[in-house]
Amino acid sequence: MNVNHPLGSLPSPGEGEAHVWIALLSESTAQLARYNSLISPEEMQRAIRFIRTEDRDRHIATHGILRELLGRYLAADPAKLAFTTNPFGKPGLAQRDGKKMLSFNLTHSGNVILYVVAGSRQVGVDVELIRTDFDVMDLAQGQFSSAEVKALQATCPNERSAAFFRCWTRKEAYIKARGEGLGFPLKEFSVSLGDNESPAILWVSDDPAVQERWSMFNLVPAPGYAGAVAIEGRPVQLVTRKWTAA
Repeated sequence: MNVNHPLGSLPSPGEGEAHVWIALLSESTAQLARYNSLISPEEMQRAIRFIRTEDRDRHIATHGILRELLGRYLAADPAKLAFTTNPFGKPGLAQRDGKKMLSFNLTHSGNVILYVVAGSRQVGVDVELIRTDFDVMDLAQGQFSSAEVKALQATCPNERSAAFFRCWTRKEAYIKARGEGLGFPLKEFSVSLGDNESPAILWVSDDPAVQERWSMFNLVPAPGYAGAVAIEGRPVQLVTRKWTAA
C-alpha cells in the first residue's frame, strides 16, 4: 500500500503493521537548515567528518528526517529525542518515562533514504543502488550461502546484478533486524532472490522456525534501486509512504 501523508502528527503503526517511508536526498537538501537545528551535537560531529559535501548533507538529512518522523509519531519535540545503541551498534529510542516506544531502522544509498517504523516488533531495512561495475559472482562466493550462490549462478547473466542486489538487501535487512551486525555470518542463512519468487528468509542456521517468525518484503523505492524490509512476526501489513520535505 502506498500512501502520501501530510505533515503533522502521525498515527502509530498498528499491532500487525509496519510503516516504510521513502525520502529522496535531492528533495531534502532544501531543508538542511531545519535538520541542522534538530540533530544532536554528536550527530553533527559525525556529519562534519565526511569529506564530501554530498555525504555530509546525506547524513544530516537522514538523521534530521528520522527525528522529525519519530517526533510526529510520538508527539514529541524531535530535537529532544534521545537514542541508544545496542552492543552491536543498532540504534533505538531511549526509554521515555513509560511513554509509548517505537522500533525503527534506517538506510540510504545514492539518492534514496529509507525508514521502517513499527511498534514492538524488531525491524530492519536496506537499500542499494544496483551496480554493474563488478563481478557479482566473485563477491557472492565470499558472502552468500551455498544455496544462494547456486541460485545466482542459475540466473540469466543479464539479470544477475539485479538478483544479486535483491539477495544482498534481503540479507542485510534481516541482519539489521536481528540487531547483531555482521557478528552473525551472512553464509549462515539463505533468502530467496528470484524475480518471480516471494521475498522470504528460507533458512537460518540457528532458527529452524524462521519462516514462521519473520516476514520479508521487497522494495523498489526508485528506478535502479533494490530494497528490502525484514520484520519480526507474521502476518504483517506493510504500508509504504513517500516523505515530503516541506
